[in-house]
Amino acid sequence: MTFILYADKNKLIVRKRGPLTSGSVGVYPVRFEFSTDWEGLSRTAVFQADGEPVRMLLDESGACSIPREVLVKPGVRLKAGVYGVQGGEIVLPTIWADLGEILRGVTMPDGGTYPPTPELWEQALNGKGDALEYDGLNLSLLAGDKKLSTVQIAGGEGGVPAGGATGRDFVVELSHMGFATGLFDAVGAPEAIRPRLLTCVRDRNIHELQKAAEAAWTTSTSTMSF
Repeated sequence: MTFILYADKNKLIVRKRGPLTSGSVGVYPVRFEFSTDWEGLSRTAVFQADGEPVRMLLDESGACSIPREVLVKPGVRLKAGVYGVQGGEIVLPTIWADLGEILRGVTMPDGGTYPPTPELWEQALNGKGDALEYDGLNLSLLAGDKKLSTVQIAGGEGGVPAGGATGRDFVVELSHMGFATGLFDAVGAPEAIRPRLLTCVRDRNIHELQKAAEAAWTTSTSTMSF
């Protein structure tokens, strides 16, 4: 069963929900629907039960899954909210909506262990394309045949020949290493600045992206274009 919630500006209305059990992992899909007030905003869902809130980036259809961290403890109520971001700032948060009490689920003796829900910047990476293309001057992130972003890389005098000694274009598959190890490793982005860069890319905040890039590479001559 899919949970359906409707965001009418800052109100969040539960249109469809079902029973929840503790210990569940990735089995409760949620779809958020939005009024016209949300057009042009990047959208992030927030879930909270007894502990810290967990944030989930919403895809273009407004979908995500309830994260496992909020379903650990039975006997507490789960609530959900969503907020919209524009220009790197939260501009439209909703009120909380009640998704019901978390019922006690059957558990195995060892309890089981699962990886934590990725941080927002990791979620952004996972949805950012599937391959890199290098033509000798520009490194581009691809989603199929579509270029999502391009970085001009300084390759010394005359640049770096495409494909190394072969002089041919090449595509590096990213399914096993993700966007970060592809695009950011290629331009030498420092580890400490990567989360901030990703937030700017996700929010299409060009001004803050340029500031972050300048702070990271004060002596670099690379040009970043998103």
